[in-house]
Amino acid sequence: MISLGFHENELKDLTIYKAVGCDQCNNRGYKGRVGIYEVMPISEEIGRIIMANGNAMHIADQARKEGINDLRQSGLNKVRMGLTSLEEVNRVTTE
Repeated sequence: MISLGFHENELKDLTIYKAVGCDQCNNRGYKGRVGIYEVMPISEEIGRIIMANGNAMHIADQARKEGINDLRQSGLNKVRMGLTSLEEVNRVTTE
């Protein structure tokens, strides 16, 4: 699980749910939709990177340093809350 993005201290109390569906639904067991988002506040340092024509990797590195969650981390937070499955987050966030 650590290789999937969870930290070791989270694993002891982590319950991961799976979508199982039912005989009355035509999908894989999901009801409704849950969005995952990456919100990028533009700090002074990120602004400097943008103005210096930095690339997406430079911006992502700085965002990580500032503790800003990327799309995958936002998805893993939804898994922790029991709002979606790890399989679904993997499907939409892996390349």
